[in-house]
Amino acid sequence: MPARPEYPDDHRRFSLSEDWIATVIGLLLLVGCLAGVIAPELIP
Repeated sequence: MPARPEYPDDHRRFSLSEDWIATVIGLLLLVGCLAGVIAPELIP
């Protein structure tokens, strides 16, 4: 049986694309602002 080639999009692996990382960071900043932890003036 030939070995399966390894692909980054293999469903058995956990990987985050740059878009998802940016989305998560943006949501964390939003929640921080809404909770009053981060002042809105600090975010460009």
